[in-house]
Amino acid sequence: MQTNTTNSALGNDTCEYLAALDIGSNSFHFVLARNVEQHLQIVHSEKYRVQLAQGLDSKNKLDQVAIDRGIAVLANLAATTKELAPQNFRAVATYTLRQAKNAEDFLHAAKRVFPFDIEIISGHEEARLIYQGVAFNQNSNEQRLIIDIGGGSTECIIGINHKIKTLDSLNMGCVSYQKQFFPNGTINPKAFDKAIKSATHQVKSIAKRFKKTSWESTIGTSGTIKSIYSVINFNEPIPQRVSLEKILLLKKKLLNFQHIDDITIEGLKDSRRSVFCAGISILIAVMDTLNISEIDFCQYSLREGVLFEQLNDFKTVNVRQRTVNSLIERFNVDTSQALQVMQLCQNWFEQVKHSWQLEQPIYFELLMAAAKLHEVGFDINSSGYHKHGHYILSQADLAGFNQEQQTALAWLVGNQRKKITPLTTQQCYLLNRKQLNQLCALLRLAILLCQQRQNDSNFSETITVKDNMLTLSLDPNWLLDRPIVDSELSYEQHYLQTLGLTLSIQN
Repeated sequence: MQTNTTNSALGNDTCEYLAALDIGSNSFHFVLARNVEQHLQIVHSEKYRVQLAQGLDSKNKLDQVAIDRGIAVLANLAATTKELAPQNFRAVATYTLRQAKNAEDFLHAAKRVFPFDIEIISGHEEARLIYQGVAFNQNSNEQRLIIDIGGGSTECIIGINHKIKTLDSLNMGCVSYQKQFFPNGTINPKAFDKAIKSATHQVKSIAKRFKKTSWESTIGTSGTIKSIYSVINFNEPIPQRVSLEKILLLKKKLLNFQHIDDITIEGLKDSRRSVFCAGISILIAVMDTLNISEIDFCQYSLREGVLFEQLNDFKTVNVRQRTVNSLIERFNVDTSQALQVMQLCQNWFEQVKHSWQLEQPIYFELLMAAAKLHEVGFDINSSGYHKHGHYILSQADLAGFNQEQQTALAWLVGNQRKKITPLTTQQCYLLNRKQLNQLCALLRLAILLCQQRQNDSNFSETITVKDNMLTLSLDPNWLLDRPIVDSELSYEQHYLQTLGLTLSIQN
């Protein structure tokens, strides 16, 4: 563990404090900050070298030894964070847990020792937060390329000020590449060549798009680039940007050692020795393929990005809402129809939220997003548009949504009509499956009643719920004029049984 300041009790002033935890593939990073008039003052940080990615096997199953290492750290952190309010602390997990097929084993074990929720975020969301961490601390009018080489993935982002132009997350990291290309710790030209060739292949998939976007300067973040930067600048009175030429000389120097345990280079910490060759290989491939001559270093990254998004000033600009609005525009969604469905869902939600215990804000936000985006697949094909919508939302870069929230939104849109595909327990951790089923029922009924796209001033309806019983009251004359709606409501009674709900129609 590395600590920047001595940890002390938070006292009665906990509302001033915000914290973030980055559950990375190589290290866990905890940072605590004071919110001083919407400016963050970092007062404490801890780093734990866990190497979670070492526990991933060829079938992406995380072994128990790695799980235990991670849980031990979380148990340690539980004492440090016990006085923090849940709304002031956000923990995010990256590559290893989003890859692990048994990630729920880790999450359930964590719940027993760690009192805070853990969100698994997508690679694109990780990249977005990394950029925010840099941008909030180093604001610039230059268009910059940010590179973050983690334990399991590498994020590349181009942006200017706080606006991101393009980003991507590549499945290559210092821990995973150490396992793949330097498994026994042996250092030789062949291992380096294979690692660089593999990383080059990955970077080529984004090279054309990134070069077209262009950038004026390059900044590296996090441990891998920090260690390279520190070694090359070890004897420099004023640290300088690192050139590709110097990194290639460092690779040549590493080839003088036969094994990673033999590496003795000034400025290199013992904790980075095992993954140093892998990190060098990835950075060489990135810089060479993207024609980067030199790179600077910034100490701020993902955890700071997570911190800054907890500030009240930033919360007022909801990232998820911006994402939804962008999709509406991109896929030519019929906004008047979306608004009609959304208003009906909103009215019903207010009527049922207490009975169905839907008070957590995320449930309302997911329902509103699904209502707005229920026809997002229409632009592809009006036949089976709900299936197209599910695919778009499950595959798109949805900034602001963690992995579970994105899965839930895609499921809601994909199950807005016709046959319902039930959620599995593996798809629900922070979100409750029963409550998502209830949202799905509200969405389906709202879409069904609005299918004729008529804003009818005479339309009158109420909805009541008790346990798993949902009663929909409609004006009989209104329903009499719409025999198709009447018929489909009878089918809907059968469909909603799949969600564990009983629908009663009163008119």
